[in-house]
Amino acid sequence: MSAAQKMARLIPQPTGQQSEEMVHISSFARVRNGDEILLVKKNKPDFTAGKWVFPSSIINFGEDPRLAMERIVKEQLGTAPTSVKLLDVQSYGDKHWDLCFVYEVTIDRVGKLSSDIDMAAYFGRRKLPPEFRSDHLEVLEGLDKAKEFSRI
Repeated sequence: MSAAQKMARLIPQPTGQQSEEMVHISSFARVRNGDEILLVKKNKPDFTAGKWVFPSSIINFGEDPRLAMERIVKEQLGTAPTSVKLLDVQSYGDKHWDLCFVYEVTIDRVGKLSSDIDMAAYFGRRKLPPEFRSDHLEVLEGLDKAKEFSRI
C-alpha cells in the first residue's frame, strides 16, 4: 500500500484495555516570507528537542481547527496572525494516525517565543535544515502534491 493510500485501522479494544492506536488532530502553520517558510526549533518535549518543525500543535478536544491555529500562533510565535487560510487537510499513519489541518498564516512579526521553542527562522524550500522532522517534511510534501493536483 502506498503512503497516499494508507488507511487508519482503528481496532475496538475490550473494556479496560488501552489501544495501541492513537489519533492526533493537529493544526500546522505555513508562514512565508517571500519564498521562505518559517520553522521553529523545539527544545521540548524530548521527542522533538533539537528538531525544526512548522509552528503546530495538537488541537484541544472540541476546539475549532482554525481557532486552534490562531491560538497556536499566539502561543508559539508571540503574535496574533493577521490572516489564516486553510490550505489542505492531510491524513497520515497506521497505528499512530494524524489528521492535519494545514493553514497559510500571515504575521507581522515574530514576537516572544514560547518556552518550548529555542528559535524561529525562515528557510528556503531547497535549504531546509537537516534536523527538520520527517513527519513535518511529509506535510510540506503533501502541500507540494496538492499544488500540483490543483494545476490539472
